[in-house]
Amino acid sequence: MSSLQEKINQEINALPLTSQKEVLDFVLFLKKAVNTETDTDYLSKNPDIKQAIIDGLNTSLDECSDQLDW
Repeated sequence: MSSLQEKINQEINALPLTSQKEVLDFVLFLKKAVNTETDTDYLSKNPDIKQAIIDGLNTSLDECSDQLDW
């Protein structure tokens, strides 16, 4: 076991059992988040959206409206 893992184990073991449950819940949340597609990944897969974002980034501020049209 690495020293980081040992330190994590020591810190978790020093917590009350109820807090250890919260740590476990957070770890499970992180595992799920790591395996979840990000918004950027999702948007990058759609060529039309990807091009619209690129076009928007390449638009000068002078060409942009200060009023929303939606």
